Amino acid sequence: AVAPHEHIRFADSLVGLAGYVRTLLADAPRTLDELLAQLERPDSLLPSRPDMGELALAVTLLYAIGAARLTDGDRVELVA
Repeated sequence: AVAPHEHIRFADSLVGLAGYVRTLLADAPRTLDELLAQLERPDSLLPSRPDMGELALAVTLLYAIGAARLTDGDRVELVA
């Protein structure tokens, strides 16, 4: 689900995932593979582990609202 509602927790929604991905991008631009590796770590703060498709949709959401862009080397970075 894009947004949380009665049956979907915020952390399991694309909006929640996009927000968390935004925090991961605060340090430096990353590739989708690097982001997925961070999301799959045992110390990740997310209650569930998203797959590559969900991550791609979350990054697309950030791109669509102008919060992120692609750089050389297919890295995703935050827009200042």
